[in-house]
This record gives sequence, C-alpha cells and structure tokens, in this order.
Amino acid sequence: MTDASDPGALLAPSPLETWPPAWSPAAVVMDCDGLLVDTEGRWLALQEDYLADHGASLDPEARRALTGRPIEVVVTAIAEAIGKDPHRAGAELMAAHQERLEEPLVPLPGAVRTVRAVAAVRPVAVASNSPRDLLERTLDALGLTDAFDARVSLDDVAAGKPAPDLYLAAAAALGADPADCLALEDSETGARAALAAGMQLIAVPSIPGQDPVAPRRLDSLEDPVLADWISTWEARR
Repeated sequence: MTDASDPGALLAPSPLETWPPAWSPAAVVMDCDGLLVDTEGRWLALQEDYLADHGASLDPEARRALTGRPIEVVVTAIAEAIGKDPHRAGAELMAAHQERLEEPLVPLPGAVRTVRAVAAVRPVAVASNSPRDLLERTLDALGLTDAFDARVSLDDVAAGKPAPDLYLAAAAALGADPADCLALEDSETGARAALAAGMQLIAVPSIPGQDPVAPRRLDSLEDPVLADWISTWEARR
C-alpha cells in the first residue's frame, strides 16, 4: 500500500499506457456516484445552493478537494463555512439530498452497458464513499444491483476515499489481488484511493474541475476502445 497524499507518486509503469492494453484484469472495481450516474453532480449542486442560501461559498480549490469525499467530511467543511452546527447542517443537507434523489436517476453514457459487459466476463464490485442505504438505493434505481458480485460502502470500512480501504475491501471480497484489479473512477479523491490500493486505474471524470491522476483517462464509458477491449477478455468460468 502506498501514500495517497501524493497522487503523482503513486503512478508506476502501467499496461494501460497502451490503448487497448495487452493486459486484462482478474477483477474489476467501480465507483458509483459520478461514474455510473450523475448523483455526484446533484450532490454538488445541492451543496452550492445550500451555501448560497447562507451567503457563503467555497473557493475552487476547497471545492475540488471535497469532491468525492465522504458525506461527513463535506458536511463538516460546509458547516464551518456557514458557521452552523455540523449536526444541524448535516440533517438539513441530507434531507434535501434524499428529496432530490426522488427524481429519476439517469445513468451516465455507457455505464449500464459497461457494467453488464464486465460482469459477464469478470468478478466485479462497486466501491462507494456513500453510506450503504444510499448506495443500494442508487444501484436499485439503475437496475444494476444484480450485476455486482460485491457492493462495498462507506459503512463497511474504517476510512473512506482517498484512503485505499474501500478498494482493498472490494478486492478481498472478490478474492483478487489488488495488483491484478482494474479500478474505474471519476474523481481525484477516488483515483488516489484506487492507486493507493495498488490497482490499475482508468479515470472517467464527469465533474468540471476534476483532474484525477491515472495511467489512462477516458472522456466517457462509451469509449469504443474500452468496449472492444472488454470483449477480448475470456469469459469467467
């Protein structure tokens, strides 16, 4: 395991530097919010609205650093910015977030197809900084609950991303060595976690301003080379 505080130091020569790679993973671990569905975008918009209602804002660097972090970390920073008790701010934010989640969730381009294609040929897990109830609710809304062999939430580990715990727990649940796993992430926070766990990483950023460090970056999960590469993996037995 490596130090997640310096993402650049986590990069080593990677088979993903060739596209498509000659390598194929033993297992795959995916983020959820911001990678499969734009719940991260909704959560960020809610935070900005809440801050504005209190006459406050976060500077771009603070916003960038908070993206993808566990909810309690975000709530603490926002409560500090508006001078409100974190418990009260958290209750207000989560109530509003739950309300917005009542709106239909739309998967990001290529998400469902990619999950299903991977699940047909490799063990696959989701590793999310969301609490379990929100993760399960999101996957159910997307119709993807059955696609994952393991679902690891913030409730299942001692520390959320950017610590590597979620990715290490997901690899263990799949019975795979992290070094043989492929991770897919959208945020800088998540990318640091995956690299610190020792996984190969494809970053697919969906939030403006995010610049995750990864040996391979794609604009979308609809990338045709990604789909063709997955199709070459031998079917799971």
